[in-house]
Amino acid sequence: MTERIIPVDVVGPIALDLAMNAGSIRVVGDPELKQARMVLTTEATSGPSTDAIRDTTASLTGQNLTVRVPDVAGGMSGSTTIRVGGNTMTFSGGNGVQIVNGNVHVTGHGGGKVFINGREVTATGPSGDAVTPISAVVHLPARSVALISTHAANTVITGTLARLEYDGTSGTLTAERVGDLDATITSGSVIVGDVTGPLDVNLTSGNLTVGAYSGSDARLNLTSGNVRLAATPQATGRLAVGATSGNVRVTGASHLNVRRRVTSGYVHIS
Repeated sequence: MTERIIPVDVVGPIALDLAMNAGSIRVVGDPELKQARMVLTTEATSGPSTDAIRDTTASLTGQNLTVRVPDVAGGMSGSTTIRVGGNTMTFSGGNGVQIVNGNVHVTGHGGGKVFINGREVTATGPSGDAVTPISAVVHLPARSVALISTHAANTVITGTLARLEYDGTSGTLTAERVGDLDATITSGSVIVGDVTGPLDVNLTSGNLTVGAYSGSDARLNLTSGNVRLAATPQATGRLAVGATSGNVRVTGASHLNVRRRVTSGYVHIS
């Protein structure tokens, strides 16, 4: 296994700006924590995944931590993902895959290699350096905020963040509790338990679920995709919904200042 600790030499809440296109991201909001900490790991001991960890850039300016994890050579960045019945198929680069008479033929710029569970398989058996997923684990003190940009990484946030900005393409995000939420979702899935502050979402062919919204200003703008949101009695102010060929269901919002703009699709607000 390869591990790299990203130093965070400040005390108190920080603003994390993390860009990581693939792998997994875990953020823990810990009210008892005094100083943030971050670690990158992968199961491989050499090869493209370890190179990406080594080449990761990190800079700390005041309370602002910026981390950029480069794409893994031979990985899935810039890919297209198809989801069917809970399963996924991801295509990246050229040229393609053919199945003829039960035989699988792989051609592409990477030489037509086949990887199973991160290990390259050749005609004579496993060989080569593993392209193993990279995992980022970040522990943040109370009142910290995070900006996360990713293509396909699965992101899990536990605890509470004061603010979350999320820009995801075909990845998944689950979060327990955030203050402000600003999300741009393209063909991905976002599930948030509680949102207590302003909510601003741009959704294209993805899914958003908010279990309990109690903020003072919400804007939902979607082009295709699905939104499910439950407002609480503590929610106040405006709820603006703009939909072009999407599905929106909002409950508990009868006391809010509702504005809607619907080109096509289904919008139900109660």
